[in-house]
Amino acid sequence: MMKTRIIVAILIACVVLAVWAMVQNRMTVMNNTGTKVQKVVITVCDRTYEFADIPDGKSQTRNFSIAHDGHFHVVALLPDGTTLTDDFGYVTGGMYSEVANIEITKGRQIIGKQE
Repeated sequence: MMKTRIIVAILIACVVLAVWAMVQNRMTVMNNTGTKVQKVVITVCDRTYEFADIPDGKSQTRNFSIAHDGHFHVVALLPDGTTLTDDFGYVTGGMYSEVANIEITKGRQIIGKQE
């Protein structure tokens, strides 16, 4: 009887974790500049998310929350002191499983795509 309860509890926990993972909003910053990106700051729905020291050809991912209507504001700092900025996308409260991909290119552009 005790083993059955433990197994049921573990199964319920697994289902809860799986559902939680499916509804998370994710943003990924991909560095294709040819050099390390020192810092990327993304603001969405008045919340700020920082990414630091992204090597060329690598990416970093963070979960983000959507509290209300908003868009993505991206600021990237390159090692030579160049600052790149861009705005893209649109989110609204109640959205889940949103995916934002931000690429910083060799041409010093920020390309944002929202899925």
